[in-house]
Amino acid sequence: MGYDLEKIPLQTSPHSTYQDYLDADTREVPGIFREVGNAVVDIADVSKDRYVDRDWYEREREVWEKTWQVACREEHIPEPGDYHVYDIGKRSWLIARNADGSISANANTCLHRGRKLRLESGHADEFRCPFHGFTWSLAGELAHIPCEFDFPQIDKDNFNLHQAQVGTWSGWVFINPDPDAMPLEDYLDPIRRHYEPYKLDQSFLGSHVAKVLDGNWKIIQEAFMESFHSLDTHPQIVGTVDDFGCQYDVWEGKPHVNRMLVPFASASSYVIDQVTEQDVYDDWTGRKELGQDDSAYILADGETARQATAKARREACAAMLGEDMDHVSDAEAVDGWYYNVFPNLMFWGGYGPNMWYRFTPWKDSHEQTLMEVGFLLRHPLGQPKPPPAEMTFLSVDQKWSDAEELGGLGFVLDQDTTNMAAIQQGLNASYKEGVTLASYQENRIRHFHQTLDSYMPKK
Repeated sequence: MGYDLEKIPLQTSPHSTYQDYLDADTREVPGIFREVGNAVVDIADVSKDRYVDRDWYEREREVWEKTWQVACREEHIPEPGDYHVYDIGKRSWLIARNADGSISANANTCLHRGRKLRLESGHADEFRCPFHGFTWSLAGELAHIPCEFDFPQIDKDNFNLHQAQVGTWSGWVFINPDPDAMPLEDYLDPIRRHYEPYKLDQSFLGSHVAKVLDGNWKIIQEAFMESFHSLDTHPQIVGTVDDFGCQYDVWEGKPHVNRMLVPFASASSYVIDQVTEQDVYDDWTGRKELGQDDSAYILADGETARQATAKARREACAAMLGEDMDHVSDAEAVDGWYYNVFPNLMFWGGYGPNMWYRFTPWKDSHEQTLMEVGFLLRHPLGQPKPPPAEMTFLSVDQKWSDAEELGGLGFVLDQDTTNMAAIQQGLNASYKEGVTLASYQENRIRHFHQTLDSYMPKK
């Protein structure tokens, strides 16, 4: 670090907006970055009941019955007969690749006595219940009734497994149990349109790490929906991440997607007067920590750390994708752009590696969460998609930083984790009935709750 935390002012303001960074870009910036979302969201306190109250959680089940949600990746079920078990709350689904290449989502419940048809993901020609042998096709159609003579009451045409809608986008397999739900294409607006140029059809699951955390699934997710917490939770990054320069986009009429744009390789307003561009570059690349000498890379006169980083990223992307990337803007090459897809997926943009997060209630608990995180990588065009990474499941005693595949992200996640259980405990103990959120820096959280409310059944 090239700065002193003791000299940070108690109050400061942004030295550059995100749009200022775009104006200074060395390349033409795609129009998607100029789509500023300033939809008005209610600034009233958010009730703490939605985090701590079991009755709220029970009513919240309706959200999972009405929304598009990621169940798996396409590479989890590449061949006919492959299936993936997706559990959410009390529900369980079998996501299966059919003989014609289509994908089905079948309720993972035998219609005879209710046994789960499968406990783990795998491969099968059909779904035969291990209890008595009732059998369904991969597409959920009834195939066999053992001792059929003894079940005269069964209408064979209406004894198929319950189905959810299925859609795919960029290798993700989404399901929605609601037969009347809007098309996935509309639900994903504008992320689907914004990501079209970035070759996500060449992506595969390069890493996948999971850990059970104490805290409601919304508490865990909301920790990653703003950069306001950077100074106190991640003080080591304020010399290279401009938390004050972030842009938070909430678009009118787009309830399911919001965005945060974060300037990387740029110093925060907290320390901008303490560092040089060379300090920022050295800190961002970890050069001093790696023991490299001062001749490793010296910025040219007038060159910024952001520009130098973008140049290196263009070269890396060109080598990865096998094509010229000189047109790529600094913003595309360097910055963190995080999209939330309601209810529980977060996804980074750009040419990759693309970090992703998913947050689901753990074993139907309203006070524990399964948090999953990983990276999507690219494979060369025309080559087969590699198999997905096996999930590393961390124990309660392990840290994120124990997962080598996360690299330096693991330490940052460990810092985030220190807050989560304490938030759950604090809300349980609090006499205050609500959570007070910033009008701008935390507007994505308020937008999330506004959408959540629209799906909640009335008491």
